Amino acid sequence: VAFSAGGSQVGLAIGPLIPLSGELELPLIAMLVGGGLGLLIGSWTGAPRMIKAISQDYSSLGPRRSIAALIPSFIIAQAAVLYGIPVSFNEIIVSAIIGSGYAAAGAGGGVSPRKMGVTVLAWIGSLAGAIAVSYVGYVAVAAVLL
Repeated sequence: VAFSAGGSQVGLAIGPLIPLSGELELPLIAMLVGGGLGLLIGSWTGAPRMIKAISQDYSSLGPRRSIAALIPSFIIAQAAVLYGIPVSFNEIIVSAIIGSGYAAAGAGGGVSPRKMGVTVLAWIGSLAGAIAVSYVGYVAVAAVLL
């Protein structure tokens, strides 16, 4: 799941560059190799820590609970794609894992409340940061063009 989610993130990063590849004189194969290298570096550096956090800090996952978290996440993600709603598969799967751990342990036992709080704050912060960066970028481009 981590690999497929990372692959989709690489696709989201490279996709908008494809129409510009002719103007930038950057071959598609170079962009794909660059995305693949980024995925490889991420797998070596951040993936073990992320997998440990998700599988042990948020919830203790066995095969049944892993499947129980993955199937609804897949259905939600595919429904969003069908209706053209942009969603983060990473947030969907982490939410399902947290919910699985919370439900299985009853009243939150076994799930790190601190880790859950930090994750929610990071999601809120990333949304606020994206809005701020987009606004500042828009204002800067508008100022240059006017």
